[in-house]
Amino acid sequence: MTTTLDRQWVANHLSLLQHAPGRKVREVIGVLLADTVAIASHARLGQVGGTRVDRAMVTASADGCAVWGADYRAAPADAAFLNGCAAEALDFQEVLINPRNNGHAAVVIIPALLALAEQRGISGERLVRALWLAFAANIRLAEALGRGHRTGKAGFRTTSVVAPIAAALGAAALVSDDVELALNTVAICASSLSAGLLSSLSPQVGSYSLDKDFAVGFAARHPVQALQLAEAGADGPRQPLTGEHGWLASFGFGAEQPHRLSGNPLEADLGSYEIKPYPACFGCQSAISAALRLVERVPLQRIDSVRIEVNQGSASSLSTRSITNSLAARFSLPYAVSSAMVRRRSGLGDFEGPALADPAVQEFMRRVDLRASVELTAQQQATGGFPAIVRVFSDGMEIDQQICEGPQDGLSMAARRALFSAKIGALCPAPVAERLLALSREPERVAALLFATTP
Repeated sequence: MTTTLDRQWVANHLSLLQHAPGRKVREVIGVLLADTVAIASHARLGQVGGTRVDRAMVTASADGCAVWGADYRAAPADAAFLNGCAAEALDFQEVLINPRNNGHAAVVIIPALLALAEQRGISGERLVRALWLAFAANIRLAEALGRGHRTGKAGFRTTSVVAPIAAALGAAALVSDDVELALNTVAICASSLSAGLLSSLSPQVGSYSLDKDFAVGFAARHPVQALQLAEAGADGPRQPLTGEHGWLASFGFGAEQPHRLSGNPLEADLGSYEIKPYPACFGCQSAISAALRLVERVPLQRIDSVRIEVNQGSASSLSTRSITNSLAARFSLPYAVSSAMVRRRSGLGDFEGPALADPAVQEFMRRVDLRASVELTAQQQATGGFPAIVRVFSDGMEIDQQICEGPQDGLSMAARRALFSAKIGALCPAPVAERLLALSREPERVAALLFATTP
């Protein structure tokens, strides 16, 4: 049998099952587990976004898998769908920081793999290694694809295009070392994607709707079902990623670089998955952080106007000033920065309910000027990060500015851990938060800390 790049990519990542993940890998996986479950639990308990209606898609099952934040359980594929929807609803999830691509991964990978692991009684080291494999695979897939699927008039959702394939490979690795099963699982998944569109996030159209949550739910369900079909004997094309009319050819739009699939998975930096400290789109995070630092130095009454400078993509896609619902607020730089400066904080309640119509924030938004920066656009393309500069003015003169490369720019490791603990505490009741923080430190204990008791 000829070894294709696709098959080699699968085999290379399966080799991670033979390696013990290092301390940094375990730390990242633990944080991603706790973060994803906490966000989903909060969203479902509060019936945020798509969680208000997503149960219409499933049938509860007493002997099924945990639905985070709910008092019922569901079959594995259904639990993955429900938990994926909930993990996306707050837009509080992790982001991959990479020069070639961004997007989310945990909202797909963790719901899919944890549902399968719970159903099949797999935990401990095997689950940690399968998660490691999936997150490493997601990085290589994102790099190979590039950003072409989101340029021009194309608007495919990165999370729905990339993460399900990584999750499919992780799902197969969870249950078996077999390369053929893994290749078939990946092939079925890649060849039948529900790719999702970005049409709901358009300032021009003014539509901020719940379909982004559903797109991620379907993306989390898909790899579970792809594995189930592969285990039953179904197969797929031998070159689902690199072949003619394959995944890269279909979604690359000329930006694809197939050779990146051959990268050593041991060299994939899981530290490039960044946790959000604020419940808004990642393109808003640095600007929020900069705004909060500025109001510590400059009294609000001195500020006549504010200028936000970000990359071209963020300046366009995060420009709405029509805050019709929570999703619009989370995807609005003018709102996110105004809210942070007026309230001197940026928390969950600031993007929900009555807070959206706060007259003080609405009035301050009129002082905000949003601009695209050539320099920051180049920096974003070079690093994959989302830097921001926030400048404040009085009587037409700039009186202060704050530059942030990222939302946790300049923070010590202790400060970052404290910020994460505060986030989990804000999302969950104390007993649940304690379990999830323990999970973040010991991801191999997922069965005892999560499967035994559903948050």
